[in-house]
Amino acid sequence: MQRISLTPRPAPARHVPPPSSAGLGWALRTVLRDYLARADAVLATAPGGQHGYEILAAVSAGDYGTQISLANRLGIHRTVVTDRIDDLERAGMLQRHLSAADRRVRRLVITDAGRAVLTDLSAGLEAAEEETLASLDEDSREQFLGALHLLARRPVAAA
Repeated sequence: MQRISLTPRPAPARHVPPPSSAGLGWALRTVLRDYLARADAVLATAPGGQHGYEILAAVSAGDYGTQISLANRLGIHRTVVTDRIDDLERAGMLQRHLSAADRRVRRLVITDAGRAVLTDLSAGLEAAEEETLASLDEDSREQFLGALHLLARRPVAAA
């Protein structure tokens, strides 16, 4: 009779291919995983996390339109955007004001507290980016980010 152990086994070590044989997917995932771990630590304190930060940034820039257009622009489901806006409003970072042009529409306004939090979060995310890219010199960093932005502006392939 074979004995069954209830002691969990350690997870097998993940094979990470050496950079010389690794493809684009491996490199992007590795860099993204590093950046996201750092960014998540910064955004953990924000009401609504990353969504809250994105909403604050969009409202601060005045570039959002209606809540539905904000949801579409950020790629967040409209009910989630409403919940995050509620969170930000309860935290005193946003206010809803009736639109003078259309009383059915509520305009979002960032408060001084919201602007201060946005400034702190933006600085934290900038530091996370700096840490992620620390092994690149200034010229390499500029070239990398330029190429990445160029790729990001291309149309996305259909799934």
